Amino acid sequence: MSNSLKDPVYVVTRGGRRVEADNHLSIKSAQIRASKLISMIQSFDKPCSKNLVEIKKTTTPHRIR
Repeated sequence: MSNSLKDPVYVVTRGGRRVEADNHLSIKSAQIRASKLISMIQSFDKPCSKNLVEIKKTTTPHRIR
């Protein structure tokens, strides 16, 4: 049995790792979450590669750690 989803979802990641367990059904929802996360990171941390926030489209969100 496959754990793949039928429809793709969007996952917000920071440094290649999931920031939360939520899967976003729309790119717009993921962009809003990523924007809030970027604002929070900028207020606490210096810019560096580990703070890179990305949105990944996938049918296997459980594989993104």
